[in-house]
Amino acid sequence: MDTMRGKAILKEACMNYTEFSQLVGVKPITVRLAFSQKRLSKKMVALLEDMGSKQKDEEEKRERVLVKEGMIKQSMEKVLTAKVYLLPKNPYLRFIEFPDGTHGKFRAKPGRFALGSVVRVKRESGDMYTLEGNYDKKGRMI
Repeated sequence: MDTMRGKAILKEACMNYTEFSQLVGVKPITVRLAFSQKRLSKKMVALLEDMGSKQKDEEEKRERVLVKEGMIKQSMEKVLTAKVYLLPKNPYLRFIEFPDGTHGKFRAKPGRFALGSVVRVKRESGDMYTLEGNYDKKGRMI
């Protein structure tokens, strides 16, 4: 491994020679001399490569999270139709099922939206949805 690449890995990991020497198990002066003379030991090279691969994995995870967040934001903006399939003990909640088989819930006044009611909802957070559109007192869309 090139010492310049090793220094870059240490810099990305926000680690100095003293901290790296503790990981390797040698004195800090030994690490400084190894980098200055371009003579890294096998143990140092293995540890640096391991740190480099972990950083790449973390970057890939961050990218995946960003893509997931973008997909969730897009799905939160869509207005979907769903059918009420369950009335729980809590009179203010209604459980709904979407045509693709997924489930969610939304808040409603007691006595509105009986079993089988078709509603239009927009995603709020997690599995909670908010109503979209105008409904009469029985929960029918106007």
